[in-house]
Amino acid sequence: MSPQQKLWFRLTSAREAKAATTGSGSEPSRVEVLLMLAMMLALHLFTVCRAGSFWELAVSRTDDMDYVEVADIIRHWHFAGGPISQYFWGFPYAIAGVSTLLSIPELMAAVVISVFASLALCTLLCRLYGGWVTAVFLLINFEWIQLSVEGGSEPLFMCLLFASFLVARSGRWNLAALLASLSTTVRPVGVFALACFAIVLARQKNYRQLAVIMLMGLAIGVLYVIPLWRLFGTPFANFIGYRGDWGPHGWPLTYPFGALISSFLASLHKARWYTLTLFAAWPLVALVSTVAIWLPRNRQGFLARYQPEALFASIYTLFYLSYNNGEIVWLFSRFLIPVLPLLVFSLRDWIPHHRRLLWAAAVLSALLSSAGLVHFKNVFGFSPP
Repeated sequence: MSPQQKLWFRLTSAREAKAATTGSGSEPSRVEVLLMLAMMLALHLFTVCRAGSFWELAVSRTDDMDYVEVADIIRHWHFAGGPISQYFWGFPYAIAGVSTLLSIPELMAAVVISVFASLALCTLLCRLYGGWVTAVFLLINFEWIQLSVEGGSEPLFMCLLFASFLVARSGRWNLAALLASLSTTVRPVGVFALACFAIVLARQKNYRQLAVIMLMGLAIGVLYVIPLWRLFGTPFANFIGYRGDWGPHGWPLTYPFGALISSFLASLHKARWYTLTLFAAWPLVALVSTVAIWLPRNRQGFLARYQPEALFASIYTLFYLSYNNGEIVWLFSRFLIPVLPLLVFSLRDWIPHHRRLLWAAAVLSALLSSAGLVHFKNVFGFSPP
């Protein structure tokens, strides 16, 4: 191992994350957090399989089949016509690759990628922010377990995204830009990470490195759109697919909370009280956590040592608080998942450092994730009031 590689591993050790956390209670180890995640995944899978067919649920309750259809286009290099898929192709490329390499069905490949990406992300977050933050992230949003087990683009996206943050800490900007650019092919909001790297380099007056990473991002973007251009006749096929979700004017952004408020009001007669409570809570948590990043107590912590992450969390959260989608209130908790580790880190002083409480909450979160797929009564034996 070269001296530069050794320095990278030293700089990104868990010791750095522990120094940024406060409060009593020893930090959960990486092994303990991985065991917690494995327990949650296994409990979710067991509970779901008791109530129905796993593969039927993966098809009917997720967007896996949309990605599988794109993966099929990639494997056969043929588009039969019809509506252009809005989903970005990074995840389908991975599905097609794993499916071909392991000779397994594409739907199974999507699940395999999601499970292993989730485990890898858990390791990355432990190195970046410590065990407490990682453990709370795993259990705070039960949709994460659904995406990890049934499949979704978020695990792969977040794996690439936080790997880019990890290598950026040691100044390996070329690799960081490559990973951030690849994450953008999975979900377009990954471009915010590349923009944050550019802002940090501009503040450091490192204009040569800034030019290099921007050229790398541009090159990945050109390579990404060439197949779309050849198959669909336009390099903007993905964005054309998204325009139907952006209201009558086709603009992705509105004023902050604009779409959220109108979407919440429209859901008053559709959702039950506990669902409406979550609808109201998630935007508030996002706002409070983002403001906490910029408080004076974080100037020598989050802002000083983790500038790209702080910028990314703020830009990403503001984007989705202003996202112009008529159903944003139903989707917001999922949209928020990629930035949740950073928001939890900004509120790390509020984390209760109690192992029993942590594991009990993990069990409850895994059961709630199952209830979201197979109904509350099938999991808990009763229906909520």
